[in-house]
Amino acid sequence: MNTGRRFDYIVIGAGSAGCVMANRLSEDAGTSVLLLEAGGKDSSMFIHMPASAALAARDPKITWGFQTDPEPYLDDRTVDEIRGRVLGGSSSVNGMVANRGNPRDYDGWAANGLPDWSFAHCLPYFRKMETFDKGADDYRGGDGPQHIETCPADNPLDQTFVAAGREAGYPYTEDQNGRQHEGFHIAQRFTRDGKRWSTAAGYLKPVLSRPNLTLQTQTQVHRVVFDGKRAIGVEVGHQGVVESVEAEREVILCGGAISSPQVLLLSGVGDAQHLSEHEMPVVAHVPSVGRHMEDHLIVPIQYTTSKPVSVARKLGQLGRWSLGLQWLLFKKGLGTTNFCETGCFFPSTDDAPYADMQHEFYALRAGIGDSESSAAEGFMFSMGLMRPDSRGRVKLKSANPTDHPSFRFNYLEAADDCKRMIEGVRRTREMVHQSAWDRYRGEEVTPGPQIKSDDEILAWIREVGSTEFHPCSTCRMGTDEGSVTDSEGRVHEVEGLRVVDASIMPNNVTANLNAPVIMIAEKIADRVRGKTPLEPLHPPLG
Repeated sequence: MNTGRRFDYIVIGAGSAGCVMANRLSEDAGTSVLLLEAGGKDSSMFIHMPASAALAARDPKITWGFQTDPEPYLDDRTVDEIRGRVLGGSSSVNGMVANRGNPRDYDGWAANGLPDWSFAHCLPYFRKMETFDKGADDYRGGDGPQHIETCPADNPLDQTFVAAGREAGYPYTEDQNGRQHEGFHIAQRFTRDGKRWSTAAGYLKPVLSRPNLTLQTQTQVHRVVFDGKRAIGVEVGHQGVVESVEAEREVILCGGAISSPQVLLLSGVGDAQHLSEHEMPVVAHVPSVGRHMEDHLIVPIQYTTSKPVSVARKLGQLGRWSLGLQWLLFKKGLGTTNFCETGCFFPSTDDAPYADMQHEFYALRAGIGDSESSAAEGFMFSMGLMRPDSRGRVKLKSANPTDHPSFRFNYLEAADDCKRMIEGVRRTREMVHQSAWDRYRGEEVTPGPQIKSDDEILAWIREVGSTEFHPCSTCRMGTDEGSVTDSEGRVHEVEGLRVVDASIMPNNVTANLNAPVIMIAEKIADRVRGKTPLEPLHPPLG
């Protein structure tokens, strides 16, 4: 390949994983790194003010505008799948909730042929990535790039949520990212001093002055270029010009669970039959590229309040102006909240092996998956299924790299997913009928008291179910035919090409995905650099 530019490593995508990889690889002064981002700078105020996260997520200038194909088990509805197209990627537009997942999630990865991905092996990298506001201990980090703060949770509805959970017999955990994952908790978030703390803030901006790190924005990768089976560079589009850039060592794809399989397919790596449908030359037949996609399905369970105590009372037009001004001047007040300040992980049924449902609790009511943000008096449980059996897929719509891919999650295809969601609704109703809620409980708005039978609850779930924006597993790590990458993210059947993002997760985890993806990138960065992995840690777990 004849190009004017060469780098040791080319990292595709400046998101949750890409910023980590660019930082860690460029720590070696003799190593040159090019970081490519399809979007632009993260200069929007909506990105940095936590309370405006919903506005950031709906801004077409900083998101991809992805939309699923009609979901056959959600009444053939399409679902907006928000992905960041900006420095920081989805860590610049997400809800900032910081959860690692249950240790058994990662031990399950290890039991299925990935022994180096047990929780004991992952914990050192969770600690390495973070600075936790309550300090370091055997479980938490105290000097990492990502700042994690504990929410104040001082609204009476948040306090009632936690009290009702205890009253209903669920455990309470002081730190869901520490010794005990399961139970009700005060939420933690990726913020610092009143601002969102994305991976662009934590990992990228502090090192942009390094002479061996080059950042190029507004640059979309069209394909990875191969010499035989070896990746030797990328073809990119930038300001209307298509050029090629060479990678001396590796191309590292960090585009996320939708874009990474798309780039692989556009590069001739994937199922040969699917590639032939678009007259794409086959570099390597890796049939599982784009398959086995998972996501967390959520529904909004909403109630009015008998007293005006919810956050919504402060979000009228005048209140929003006041909120914004206080945040701009002092980085204080309601502008610093992501509105999700408490939560819980709980089992859907008595025979669930461990917690398989999540509540993100909001001291207001709002539309989930709506095209516009909204807020109303009341409270809401955003209830999500954490370890679904349903599987989706990503395919090419065309050979044009600027066309969005075709994808769908097939939510509720699996009968057991339907059962667990129905039981989750019933258990949520039980939580709300604890005496702790008597002071504030109003009327059930959704699903509504008239929705009672299993069939009625399931029909409602199909009508309103949406995404928690946690797609993963389209380039799964593993050794079987269902995998795309090995335990270090290297793509099967080719050389010099690695994937590092949520797409390589073997299965989804009981958590929001930003923290796990950062951990994954930290762990693989050590492998790319030839560093000895951090020693596994085995503190007691609850």
